Amino acid sequence: MCVTARRGENMKKIMTSAVLCAAMATAVSTFGVQPVSATYPLIDKNGNTVPVERDVDNKKLIDDNKKLADRYRWYDQVDDYDLVKTNIESAAQEFGYPIQVPSYMPKDYAVRDVKAKDHDVLEIVYTETGRDGEFGPKLTFSNTDIVYRMGWAIDTVVTPILEKTNYNAKDAVSFTTPNGIAVHTLGYSKDAIQIAYWEKDNKVYMLYFASLRNQNFVSKIVDSVGPVSNVAIDDTRLRGDRNDKQNVEENDAKKVKQNDDPDWPPYETIGLPLRTHTNSVWPILTSKTIGLPSGVIDASHKMSYDVSVPSYLPLGYTYYATHFYDNDVLETVYWKQGEEYQERSGRWVTHTMVFRMSYSMDTVWPEEYIPWEYHDVQWSDSTPIGEVQYTGDVDKGLVRSVTWYKDNMAYFLFFQVPVKASEADFYRNHVVPLKDIDPSRTDLIGVKTIR
Repeated sequence: MCVTARRGENMKKIMTSAVLCAAMATAVSTFGVQPVSATYPLIDKNGNTVPVERDVDNKKLIDDNKKLADRYRWYDQVDDYDLVKTNIESAAQEFGYPIQVPSYMPKDYAVRDVKAKDHDVLEIVYTETGRDGEFGPKLTFSNTDIVYRMGWAIDTVVTPILEKTNYNAKDAVSFTTPNGIAVHTLGYSKDAIQIAYWEKDNKVYMLYFASLRNQNFVSKIVDSVGPVSNVAIDDTRLRGDRNDKQNVEENDAKKVKQNDDPDWPPYETIGLPLRTHTNSVWPILTSKTIGLPSGVIDASHKMSYDVSVPSYLPLGYTYYATHFYDNDVLETVYWKQGEEYQERSGRWVTHTMVFRMSYSMDTVWPEEYIPWEYHDVQWSDSTPIGEVQYTGDVDKGLVRSVTWYKDNMAYFLFFQVPVKASEADFYRNHVVPLKDIDPSRTDLIGVKTIR
């Protein structure tokens, strides 16, 4: 266990270093400062660009600026599962809900980037327009950027940004817009707001201001948020697809990996829990998935077999995400919100349940789950459906995982917190075809895809 822990810590350090380097590289190429070297100050403590004409060898100064770059320019980072689109329309199809966007932005602002993050969170970056470039109107990367986000939950829309910007939700101050929307704000005062978030129609919305703004400025944008149809079809300023060839070419160049860097998961750029207590990123964060659909219904359209899901969950658990592995394994993760503890690197989730199915026993077992890391043993039992494999504490009758084969398909259930053997068999016996589940049960199957 000591060896495993050390290995996990070393991996984390490597991942953190990789992410910070990536953030630094992005900042160097986009902040509008011509680099003299790869290691020089980028921004000051207030997030303002610092022009430097010489190399800097002060390691502490460089490290401090890496942290500042992540804090103030987090929206310039592109994570592994982000889909970057050229306009809002092209991003809309990536979501299982009808997106809403601001129909008002100050006249000098235009859409710069549109991202679909994990097929759950919409993120739009608005930037002030600058001088005309060689290829037409060019957008600058400035200290006045505005970022808009929306999604299903505070945990995915707001919490990640609070963690990046060192704000605490407990310090939020609320006000009501002219249209009656209750907005929670974080900043220095009511006239110095950096983050604003609110709930409407069972969705969560957020605005981030690189430069502090007053309540009147914030209210105009908040009250303008509505269906995309509220924005004129030919309004490229607020819909995207501007004439900015140079920016597109630069972004494409950034996507080319240098020095064959490994595909480490973006540890420090994810707002949801970072890992489990076994030093494994699975099941909350994975590095091998293909596609992150909005729910099991969406996932079922991509599979060559009839999908099944659990029809019962442990008390307090709800749907978290669906993952693909090797175009064969379908994995659905459920978690118990609020059941976690704080560690230096972030929240560690301590209550998850995972269901997997595939064609083969060889692929249905997740390689990330290593029984001995949990001090689990393995045993089997004969049942009416055939032999069932278990892991856990056989002496105490506690089950961590159960694996079985039925109707030419392999199945796997994992309980991060072990359950009684009778309970494990209950959940196993109540895995049913997806078609038998009420589509409104989003706690079981996630977002109902709108088609």
